Amino acid sequence: MASKTRLLEEYEKSNYTVLFGAEGFCWPDKNLADMYPQVGPREKRFLNSGGFIGPASHLYRIVTETEIADDRDDQLYYTNIYLNRALREQLNIGLDTKSLIFQNLHGAFTEVELHFTNDTGYLVNTKTNTRPIVAHGNGPIKPEFNSLTNYLDHSWTPSMGCQHCNEGIIDLDKQGEFPTIQLSIFIEYPTPFLDVFFDRIAALSYPKTHIHLTGHIGRKAEQQTPLVNEFIKKHGHNYLSIKWFYPDELVDEGSARDHAYAHCLAVDTCRFMFSVDAVVQLTNPHTLEHLIRMNRSMIAPMLSRREKLWSNFWGALSRDGYYERSDDYIEIVERKRVGIWNVPFIRDAYLLSRRAVHVFAKNKLSGIDGLEMRIPSIARQENIFMTLDNMEPYGYLVQAETYTTEHVNNDLWQIFDNPLDWEEQYVHPDYFKYLAPEVGMSDFKQPCPDVFYLPIVTTKFCRQLIAEVEEFGLWSDGTNIDPRLEGGYENVPTRDIHMRQINWEDHWLHFLVKYVHPIQKKLFAGYEDKPWARMNFVVRYRPDEQASLRPHHDASSYTLNIALNEAGVDFEGGGTGFVRYNCSVVRAKVGWAAVFPGRVTHLHEGLTTTSGTRYIFVTFINP
Repeated sequence: MASKTRLLEEYEKSNYTVLFGAEGFCWPDKNLADMYPQVGPREKRFLNSGGFIGPASHLYRIVTETEIADDRDDQLYYTNIYLNRALREQLNIGLDTKSLIFQNLHGAFTEVELHFTNDTGYLVNTKTNTRPIVAHGNGPIKPEFNSLTNYLDHSWTPSMGCQHCNEGIIDLDKQGEFPTIQLSIFIEYPTPFLDVFFDRIAALSYPKTHIHLTGHIGRKAEQQTPLVNEFIKKHGHNYLSIKWFYPDELVDEGSARDHAYAHCLAVDTCRFMFSVDAVVQLTNPHTLEHLIRMNRSMIAPMLSRREKLWSNFWGALSRDGYYERSDDYIEIVERKRVGIWNVPFIRDAYLLSRRAVHVFAKNKLSGIDGLEMRIPSIARQENIFMTLDNMEPYGYLVQAETYTTEHVNNDLWQIFDNPLDWEEQYVHPDYFKYLAPEVGMSDFKQPCPDVFYLPIVTTKFCRQLIAEVEEFGLWSDGTNIDPRLEGGYENVPTRDIHMRQINWEDHWLHFLVKYVHPIQKKLFAGYEDKPWARMNFVVRYRPDEQASLRPHHDASSYTLNIALNEAGVDFEGGGTGFVRYNCSVVRAKVGWAAVFPGRVTHLHEGLTTTSGTRYIFVTFINP
């Protein structure tokens, strides 16, 4: 943490020929404590052999003073020499009790503060008011010490940022050919937006001709196997090789990871293995190239849940080995501090060097629970530095804890747990144009008077909602008797399924408040009430079932009518006729909504569907 010139200056000022570091513990033999000379109240009394300095001749004399077996404690050996008063005085051995040179951190971590110059970080011992030159992460303090090194020795400073990030990197351009790697995917439990996960895996720019692909889907996620098979069918032939393990082949995740390590090592040219869990959404197509360039033993792209602090790394460990927030955690997650960070825990996605794969391969995981804790523990035990890269945005994590596979399209139920993913998949991208402050009522299309027309949901939403209600299958019979209603009578009946029947009503009501309310305030100035609806239903029109609907008013302040499938393709005819205005909305675009007042002014009818099946999604807002 300082120049060799200052090191020698402090050594010479100590007036000792041989100087050992000092600590607050008499280790490994506490019974020797009383034999140590007394020191000042803020100083450390006991020898620590992690750092010492002196002439080679004196050090040789010390290390050859007596025989010591390989399995004996070296610190006890040096302690006995130091406590031999005659030998101590003869060799002029002393302890750095004030941490002028050696700062041993075990038991003293709270006694140091991190300070910065323009180009480096350094420690200040607040008890002795010294600036140590050598920091030693002795004993169980190693994880904290590793994190501290992120800022020492010209690593990172507030003014210069990361100074070591480009050291020892692999220049993929100069190599002329990308290294062969293995991409290993793990789907161990039901995971939302798995189709999007696979799309983004396929979109990674690293040449697939240099990727061996392996994967595993666990028993708990077995119902998502069709998405795996679809990905393999569509993209599998592009990879150098592919090996996928299904639950009937490898039941547990540990066995799957053991096989993945072995698979990489069986290929002589496999230089790196990228492990990625299905909760990871890699939005940066260049993720693999960037991580490989960094040339680390184990490196993870920084990923967090969107708009949350939950991430794929821990900045510190508690005494029992679990999560503890480090001082820099939030700034790293929010990318206010950017660089490559030595951390004690990573998960979900990381790149392993071949050497690291060797280490993990010898630590079998088959049959072991809690692998998210076990894998980082192995890395710490085997002295594999876990590094975290937040130099670029790489993607994010989805929340999967509450995800189930009880529906046909389970992602529709993710508006609360993964709202931004839900929005990206299901809210029409052009909807957001209408939220601009300068957009007013006159900017909305009006195919009929006071019938406003705008894009609101995606084709994917429409397709999946149709599939959901058809799977449920309990369509009303189109008569006036309807036990689903409080009065049991429907004045203008349709063939429909209510959203509460498929346990999706709360999700749609949330949609109304979040996405429809801003539009409402533009279309109906002065009407600020938040939207709510009891009648949210999909209507099905067929020539042989119910082809049309007689003129009627809706029991609503205003109605939202969304076209779910395509006129001229899925059906012929259909549309909504507004009787008073002798005007009709026909051939509505999929995912577009007609918004119109529900009472008095907008008597309307469902025009005849002449062939095929027409689906619309209707909401009576604020009845």
